[in-house]
Amino acid sequence: MKILYISGSPRKNSNTDYLLKLTLSITGGEFFKLADYDINPCRSCRFCVEAGKCVIKDDMSKIFIPLLLRSDGIVMGSPVYFNNVTAQLKAFMDRTWCMREKLRNKIGGAVIVGRRYGLENAITAINAFFLKHEIIPANRGICGIGFDEGEITKDKEAIRSAKKLGERIKELGEILGYID
Repeated sequence: MKILYISGSPRKNSNTDYLLKLTLSITGGEFFKLADYDINPCRSCRFCVEAGKCVIKDDMSKIFIPLLLRSDGIVMGSPVYFNNVTAQLKAFMDRTWCMREKLRNKIGGAVIVGRRYGLENAITAINAFFLKHEIIPANRGICGIGFDEGEITKDKEAIRSAKKLGERIKELGEILGYID
């Protein structure tokens, strides 16, 4: 299976990255940290409505759009910033408008890390993204509690849930025929 793991965390060695990589260790795939790429926000120019592609020439159009089209699934993670996903992940999600109807039936997974508030809002934002694109959410999402580097390793429930997410993605991959 070709699963993309997308981290919206700007921190190096973040708690979000830890959970994403834990799930990736179950499914295989590729890990990407959005802070390492040049992704501009959507301009709402509507060029993509007519042309079927985004007019903005950056890493989203050059790297991520082709990867998303070839993938079987996408797992997105973010720390909670102001009760939602980070600006990096939101820009990534908004830039997929040009891909309407092209991500249907891929597998989706959501991973959120925060300090006890805003977790549900961030999970809802990712799952709403999946539903807009008709991506199949593997489960309701993973919520971890952590702030300082490495703190997530104390959240045993989040660790168990991240592993279960990986198993569920594999199960859906078999059902959908992504795994031989």
